[in-house]
Amino acid sequence: MFDFLLKPLGYVIQFFYSFTHSYLLSVLLFALVIEIILSPLQIKQQKSSIKQAKLAPKVKAIQKKYAGRTDNVSKQKMQQETMDLYREEGFNPAGGCLPLLIQLPVILCVWRIITQPLKYICGISSEAVTNLTNMAKNLGVNLGTYSEMGLSNWLRSGSQSAQAAAAHFLEKPLTEYRLPEFKLFSLDLSPNPSINPINWLVIIPVLVFLAMWGSMVIMKKFTYQAPEAAEAQNKISMKIMNLAMPALSTWFSFQMPAVVGVYWIFRNILSVGERFLISKIFPIPQMTDDEIAKAEKEYGGKIKEKEANKPPVRSLHRIDWDDEELPPATPDAEDEDDEEEVKEAEEAEDTAAPTEEKKAGSGLIERVPMKEDVKEKKEKKQKKNKKE
Repeated sequence: MFDFLLKPLGYVIQFFYSFTHSYLLSVLLFALVIEIILSPLQIKQQKSSIKQAKLAPKVKAIQKKYAGRTDNVSKQKMQQETMDLYREEGFNPAGGCLPLLIQLPVILCVWRIITQPLKYICGISSEAVTNLTNMAKNLGVNLGTYSEMGLSNWLRSGSQSAQAAAAHFLEKPLTEYRLPEFKLFSLDLSPNPSINPINWLVIIPVLVFLAMWGSMVIMKKFTYQAPEAAEAQNKISMKIMNLAMPALSTWFSFQMPAVVGVYWIFRNILSVGERFLISKIFPIPQMTDDEIAKAEKEYGGKIKEKEANKPPVRSLHRIDWDDEELPPATPDAEDEDDEEEVKEAEEAEDTAAPTEEKKAGSGLIERVPMKEDVKEKKEKKQKKNKKE
């Protein structure tokens, strides 16, 4: 299904072997080519980090606005304002994840090419490979976990049975196929590392773990991390997750030929070097207190401008009591009547003194309507209206 992709990659390794005469060195050069091809994605990831760093003061201003509020409504509003900011600035928080997602498929492609060298590197047809495999098994040849790698070793052995099988099933002489031999200083890297029984190749998974863990630690120093992400890294759960990926890579190294582990080690070293160079060419800006203060002032102004065009709404949540102002109350007809009656009572109190002086001689004092009487009168009026 993926032959359209795997065969061209196999031809690249075969091309490097034509002048290096070492398949291990050819695989390492192949890793270098893959890293160069993927470098635009690494640069894009770095530029995404630079943009995130530039937006950090505004994000910090939004977080400061909701500081101390731990209810779900506050958290949702803070996240929504942050996403609105990213949308306005054209920033995608997940834009830098693509290089990480591509690495695993590349590793799987390398694994398929190395474990099936006769098909993808030498260009031998699938039918011929199947016939050679069946003949080797009938002759009692132990081909190992990966039959094509074992078959390649058997054909290179030069035995009469191997030469007879090659002459019968192959279209060209065996010497023209340049059968792969993955060796490092005469040490064969085609078998799988094993603990039971143990072999010297067990060193490869250990080096894979150290290379992967070390590259993660070093690359974090050259990659921008948001303050909240940096705090999360200090938690025990995140530290365990940082060890889980190297541990998973180590487990894969035991399931694959040792040469794939060597490729993985070399690829991690190249990634660290590439990240170092990109960080020097495209440095990430540092957030200062002045930028945070300026962002708080500017972004706060934008919030007020947006809210000025919206009608204020009274929410049931207490958080909205601090952020929103209620519209001025409009008096209804009953309130206006009450104000007029109270005003008349107050005027009556002011004119009461002369009346009392006039009737002081006769001992009669005319009663002046009080505010309480006005309220009582209003209540009676309301009860009467209800009965009617």
